[in-house]
Amino acid sequence: MLHQGHSVKTIEAALGIDDNTIYRYHRAYYKAGLSDFLDDSYVAYTGRLTEKQEEALAKHLDDYLYPDAKSIAAYVLERFGVDYSVGGMTDLLHRLGFVFKKSKSVPAKADEEAQCAFVEEALPALLEEVATGDAVVYYADGCHPTHNTKTSRGWIRKGEDFEVDCNNGRQRVNINAAVNALKPEHLVYEIADTINAQSTQRLCRQLLRKHPGKKIYFICDNARYNRNKMLTEWADSQRIDFVYLPTYSPNLNLIERLWHFMRVKILNSTYYEKSSEFKS
Repeated sequence: MLHQGHSVKTIEAALGIDDNTIYRYHRAYYKAGLSDFLDDSYVAYTGRLTEKQEEALAKHLDDYLYPDAKSIAAYVLERFGVDYSVGGMTDLLHRLGFVFKKSKSVPAKADEEAQCAFVEEALPALLEEVATGDAVVYYADGCHPTHNTKTSRGWIRKGEDFEVDCNNGRQRVNINAAVNALKPEHLVYEIADTINAQSTQRLCRQLLRKHPGKKIYFICDNARYNRNKMLTEWADSQRIDFVYLPTYSPNLNLIERLWHFMRVKILNSTYYEKSSEFKS
């Protein structure tokens, strides 16, 4: 088009490209010749790492946690000699199927085989009995929230803060509770001075009154008070059977979901001026 006498401005408008691109193509034509300039061996850009390098990076990220894209870019530069900007690395991570989110904690001393045995063998046997209508299953544990405002994440206007009043209270509320495994709306609880064998016995008495004539499976952790001789001997004379979770297995206790819900919906980022208000 230049050789036909069209001005650069006219070519810009016709082709939708800037003047730098026009001059670059013009120089390339004179340097490479028509045949090389029209060569169609172009390969679309898919990223600066090769496919094997991307697979190696993905495998590495499955095993190691990095706090930000900048740290991963530094690793890629050291390992593969390829330099990525933070934005470029973020795009690559998304393309490889990674998202930025909080890690999940699991008990370090948990016995995986024991947990699998509980989930695949012990629990189904209990639920089979529940299906007959002769028994109920409850998960139990205590919670100890402190009268102290805790902040949490939420949608806040960009560039601004969402302020929540706080206090320095240290008073704890001891809640002992049990939740029905199949009907979580069925909940018994007690706010006690101390969670011990006696408070757990009172919790069990609530269950006995709530489910007359039914066997009650009381699933709990291995806290010392749950294995108290007085408590277990008393339970043996009742319709209550204590079922102990594998050690270090809070992830198997359904009531932990209730405590999480309570923290998110009731406690976090909510200011309670007086301890009595917090307790209620």
